[in-house]
Amino acid sequence: MAEANEGPGAALQAAREARELSVPQVADQLKLSSAAVAALEANDWDRLPAPVFVRGYIRAYARLMALDDEELLEGGQGATGGESGGDFSVAHTLEGRRGLVWWVAGAVAALVAAIGGAIAMFSDR
Repeated sequence: MAEANEGPGAALQAAREARELSVPQVADQLKLSSAAVAALEANDWDRLPAPVFVRGYIRAYARLMALDDEELLEGGQGATGGESGGDFSVAHTLEGRRGLVWWVAGAVAALVAAIGGAIAMFSDR
C-alpha cells in the first residue's frame, strides 16, 4: 500500500475500505473501469489517460468518499506512482502539452506544405 505522501491513492483506498466498498462498487459509481480505480489507488499514472482526466477522476473519487479533493490534488503534486515512474505534477502536465503543441504544429506545417505543393503542381497545367 502506498504511503499518504506518495500521492492521493492511499487516502482514496483507505476511505473506500473504511466505507466497506469494493473497487467494482466504486468504479460503478464513478462510471470508470475497476482497473482505472485500482490504478488511481496505486498512484499508477501510466495506466491512466492524460493528467487532465486523472485530476478529474481524483476529484470525483474524493467527492464520492467525502474527502477534500483540493487537498488530495495538492498532495499529488510531484508524487510518483511507485514502480511505474509516472509523475503526477503540474510540470509533467505542462511538459506533455508542450510536446503535443509541437506535434500539432508540425502536422499543420506538413499539411500546409502538401497543399501548397499540390496547388503549385496543378496550377502549372
